[in-house]
Amino acid sequence: VFELLVRSRYVWPSRRTTDLQKIVVGRVRAETQSTILQSLVASFPLTSKEQTILSRGRNAGSSSKGKKRGPKRLYASNANGEGAGPGAYQDSTAFEALIGYMYLTDETRCSECL
Repeated sequence: VFELLVRSRYVWPSRRTTDLQKIVVGRVRAETQSTILQSLVASFPLTSKEQTILSRGRNAGSSSKGKKRGPKRLYASNANGEGAGPGAYQDSTAFEALIGYMYLTDETRCSECL
């Protein structure tokens, strides 16, 4: 749902397909969604149901067997010697769950939060 909303926002003014794709991918990747979620939680009051959705969405990709979840780039080393890690993947999963829930139940609230 978030990718659909991002594409809708950036499709006008008309852009080349490759330019649009680069912009959208930059906005919907796990690291960016994790950052958006952190600022959203700090600045936007969530209902108890929305907080439950966040919690369940964050835990959906968890594994007690130590398997790595999410894209390999999250585990690759960056300039600081560490990747974004599984926390970014869990945050982005929680963010997607929250946005999907808001989109289905209250589209006005969904657009307010974004």
